[in-house]
Amino acid sequence: MLDSIYFYFELFAFFVCLYTYKKLDRNFKVFLPFLAFIVIYEFANLKYWTLWHHTNAWCSNLESIIEIIIYTRFISALDKRKQYRKNVRIVLFIIVLFSFIDMIFIQGFFMLNTIAMVIQYSVLTVLVCLYYFNLMDNVDENLDIIRYPPFWATAGILFYALAFIFYHVAYSYMAYKQNYQFFLLAQVIPNIACLILYSLLSVAFIYQYKKASSINVIKTL
Repeated sequence: MLDSIYFYFELFAFFVCLYTYKKLDRNFKVFLPFLAFIVIYEFANLKYWTLWHHTNAWCSNLESIIEIIIYTRFISALDKRKQYRKNVRIVLFIIVLFSFIDMIFIQGFFMLNTIAMVIQYSVLTVLVCLYYFNLMDNVDENLDIIRYPPFWATAGILFYALAFIFYHVAYSYMAYKQNYQFFLLAQVIPNIACLILYSLLSVAFIYQYKKASSINVIKTL
């Protein structure tokens, strides 16, 4: 059970998103179909339905591409600058294109594409940091950062990206050195990363729900 604890956090985040969906901002609504996909994907993994040629690496490669698309578009949509969003879309296109190149020509379809994944999570890390810098430069004095939904969502993405950068770098190095102690890290790091990501996403959904509810109460007064 401990090996699959991350699945229960994903499932929890999905149900929280489902419950709060009607009061989520448009930018947050993308998480419902995405989390539904993640839950189905992880359930299939747990049941070994995704094994092909004795590996599910091909599925992880495709899932990571979907992740980078969803998270990048979510983070960039938080920024009001049109040129910035356009530049992010260009970067996203390049990253996705390289991910498919890595999958087809470099590391292979049935191998874990660690090169592309490290780049993907590095880009997510940079985007979150740029968002925080922009938020600090344009922060409203009345903004309560502790109750600000995008802060919690992006914080979760940041911790998740940093954890998986370390995960894939360690995987590549220890596999090269034929150090099979990596399997211990493989059990711990994803669980911790998913615990943080989906817990903070759930917090973001709840604060978004409370914010929308309080606005509705004020309108009815």
